[in-house]
Amino acid sequence: MKGLQRLIFGSKLDDVLAKVFAAIKEPMREVEEFLFRAVQSSVQEMTAMAMHLLSAGGKRLRPALTLLCAKFVDRINHRTIAFAAAVELMHTASLIHDDVIDKAELRRGQATVHSLWGNEAAIMCGDFLYAAAFNILSEDGDIDVIRTMTNASSQVCEGEILELQLAFNPFITEAQCLEIARMKTAELMAASCKIGALSTNSNGQIAGALESFGRNLGIAFQIVDDVLDLEGSVEEIGKPVGSDFLEGKITLPIRFALDALPDDKRKFWAQKISNRDISLDDVSDLVSFIKANGILERARKTAQNFSEKALSELRSVEKVFSVSREALSLLEDVAHFIVRRRI
Repeated sequence: MKGLQRLIFGSKLDDVLAKVFAAIKEPMREVEEFLFRAVQSSVQEMTAMAMHLLSAGGKRLRPALTLLCAKFVDRINHRTIAFAAAVELMHTASLIHDDVIDKAELRRGQATVHSLWGNEAAIMCGDFLYAAAFNILSEDGDIDVIRTMTNASSQVCEGEILELQLAFNPFITEAQCLEIARMKTAELMAASCKIGALSTNSNGQIAGALESFGRNLGIAFQIVDDVLDLEGSVEEIGKPVGSDFLEGKITLPIRFALDALPDDKRKFWAQKISNRDISLDDVSDLVSFIKANGILERARKTAQNFSEKALSELRSVEKVFSVSREALSLLEDVAHFIVRRRI
């Protein structure tokens, strides 16, 4: 349990995000305790696998959003704590499954679950965490919350399939890149925000606005994730630079880069991508082009636009309803952090 607390309150967080977590320190501690209880199993190896990733680090951004959205419209209560834990369990499950799909060896700078225990065990662990999340939600029994989280879970799965379907496709459009980002990342963030409001029995207008806030924030988050894949370091992002492109994922920055190439170079890269002939040297060459031509800045600007859309949803609620100014400021801090983060 101390390890879980340490990763939240002792890890290297951006100063702005550290301020956010300091403001919700006690409820986040309750979420950590809830997570610890939720992953206990009579099969010790199952608990060990679940704890391996839960205690490996991570920003706990989604449960933090659940707490902050409840605080924004009312106050954090026992339902909010439970819902926040369920959100993190679902997110962790999706990461374990994602690592199996990607054959990733590292997650948060540590060995992935499947690399230590094998694919079969990792898949079962992910399923176990999904079941644990829905067990929490079913005990509460709020059908709107269950429906929201079920839809988000379905969207994550569909987004992963769409990404696989469009892998090594040099003709993927910007709209398709954003659709993948929405489905596989933003919908769970949207649900995290919405159920925070629902935990306080807020009305549908508020819950819907916070859901839209989370969705736009989630798209911004994924775009920046894709930027970090190309500009970060192994120490910062926990995986080799350019690993997504090496796997054939044509993310928004890659799409921007391909569009910026001269015609002959674009044809050259289209052929390499279509033939699944991408080497580490190829990744290095394209990353050099990207850094030299302002591609990453353009992608971050796109993320900034989605962040601003997210913030406009918060302000639409503030104009009509009584809200917590402190929570509003903290949510604004989260939105700013997401765009400029390096982790």
